[in-house]
Amino acid sequence: MWEASAHVCIICINHNSVVSMGKRLENNGFSMGRQELLEYLLKEIEKCGFEIFAVDIFPIPAAVNVDKKLMIYNFKEASPFEIAHELIHILNKDNHRGEYFDAINPQEVRANHEAILLLWEIFEANGGTYEYFNVFVDITDAPFELAYSIISKEYSEMHEAITEIFEDEIKVTINKKEMHDYIVAYISYFNVLESVNIYHFLDHYHLNYCLYELAEKEFQKIFKVA
Repeated sequence: MWEASAHVCIICINHNSVVSMGKRLENNGFSMGRQELLEYLLKEIEKCGFEIFAVDIFPIPAAVNVDKKLMIYNFKEASPFEIAHELIHILNKDNHRGEYFDAINPQEVRANHEAILLLWEIFEANGGTYEYFNVFVDITDAPFELAYSIISKEYSEMHEAITEIFEDEIKVTINKKEMHDYIVAYISYFNVLESVNIYHFLDHYHLNYCLYELAEKEFQKIFKVA
């Protein structure tokens, strides 16, 4: 439903009309487009009993009033990350917020952190993987460095926990020659390779993190690093 005024265009959101479906990124294994993700998040906010207003003029991308159960967002500017950020405020019943995206206010810091984890969970549930982290950032508009620090930490801790639990059962079935071949192939993808993230390399070939030291030694041999 559209309501027009002299200065602001307002969309009253309901379950039957939100936004058109975005282009799917199926070629990267992720089956949900940006607009579909926005629609999903908005419906989750609706389920919390919030009335949503989409406008084309608003000083910030999105804001919620937890006490009045109202949300307003700029449909031209708001990203999935910013909508997820507001959803987290709703779920946590945050009503003592600081300035928009205040890096010091605990509620804002928590909303940023949990929004990224929520979006990552959705990303994985729809076929996304750590290998396509750049796709995750492109779709969600999450701040790259913040998202990388949070997701890489969670991902690393998960693999370390699995390795620790099944340490006696993990069999290293790859020899130095195979590792060397993987590394040569990996290097060939880049025109210039100034530094190497070994975890990224292992993820790229779906190799267990217990092979980190072997990979590190082979990289050092190839680059002749002492």
